[in-house]
Amino acid sequence: MNSKQYYSSKGSYLKEHKKYFSHQQLKKDVDFLISALKLKKTDRILDLACGHGRHTIELKKKGFDIEGLDFSNHLLEIAEEQARQKNLKINFYKQDIHKINLQKKYDKIFLFFSEFGLFDAEKALKNTAKILKDNGLFLLDCDNVFRVVRYLTKHPRAPYQFDFIKMELKEKRKSGKGVRYYTFPELERFFNNNKLRVFSIYGNYEKEKLNINSKRMIIVGKKVKGFTGDSSTDSNSLGITRYAAQSNPSSSF
Repeated sequence: MNSKQYYSSKGSYLKEHKKYFSHQQLKKDVDFLISALKLKKTDRILDLACGHGRHTIELKKKGFDIEGLDFSNHLLEIAEEQARQKNLKINFYKQDIHKINLQKKYDKIFLFFSEFGLFDAEKALKNTAKILKDNGLFLLDCDNVFRVVRYLTKHPRAPYQFDFIKMELKEKRKSGKGVRYYTFPELERFFNNNKLRVFSIYGNYEKEKLNINSKRMIIVGKKVKGFTGDSSTDSNSLGITRYAAQSNPSSSF
């Protein structure tokens, strides 16, 4: 996937997600963000990879101190125009998540409904942690790899295939790099490497447990000064459902 083209005026991002961009879904998203990140009016908040600013603008309307950052000129132009139409003053920054250059830090940062697999995960989280205050919260929302695999198994004629060696989703008729998908242990390691201690995990925007059938994988981490990342997350305390293998694994297929 050519991300620059996909999110440009000639790309298909807005068209492909049109059904998702409803007022009802937006309200659901924002209510979840406020709850999961414990947002306060005194927080300085950053919507990372904000796209055309749906969540940024809605949270600003509710009185939150929020800014947006994205690399797409096209999407940022839409966001800025919509903010002007609503008489909202919002700072939108055109920057690459791999090269963030902001002279400020935030209490809360979220990367929501993202194609996280298009980023270099280590660089993206390192840059995010740099602009997050100590004791600040970061929320990452991405697709659940098991949902994708389950869908492709049920729909063998789908135009996509999953490469289990590289853990990438690719178009069948195109060569090259696909979209990288991560398991929770991989993402936890990235969080730990950047002094982000995982303390909440959800499988959807209703804050239900993450399991193999979850549509999303949502992780909230807290930047802890001096945290070395040596301790692993207690999955039971975070509400993760683990599936034990049967005595005869092949019998389940």
